[in-house]
Amino acid sequence: MKTRTLLLALAGCAIAAVTVAIVAPPQKLSPPTVVAATPSASAEILVYYFHATTRCATCRKIEAYAKETVTTRFASDLEARRLEWQAVNVDEAANRHFIRDFGLYTRSVVIVDARHPKRFKVLDQTWQLVRDKEAFQKYVEQEIRAFRRS
Repeated sequence: MKTRTLLLALAGCAIAAVTVAIVAPPQKLSPPTVVAATPSASAEILVYYFHATTRCATCRKIEAYAKETVTTRFASDLEARRLEWQAVNVDEAANRHFIRDFGLYTRSVVIVDARHPKRFKVLDQTWQLVRDKEAFQKYVEQEIRAFRRS
């Protein structure tokens, strides 16, 4: 068994020596699946959740609450493909343009007009409302309905 000693800086002020055992060569990971993020021809509204590869519990909760809102409160629109839901990893090279396209600075829920993608709305209150599921879902639902009317 091979071992290697590493020096680690802890919190920027202390150094610790750690000996680690190398038991197997690292395995090559398969490349991530890239979401095409292309709407169907009948889609009017797209609801995206943009996330990174590494996600905290809050990020996962935002996605779960938003997806549940879309799938339960807009079920007929989803079935008719007038509305679509997609979770998109912006760490993947093919999806990085969304950061620039929508001015994203954090993990975000975004509503987009599928026919005129320059018309969109970033739901900037999701982080503040994530601790209150009912308020969060009401906010997402109201924003989608208002977006459709505008």
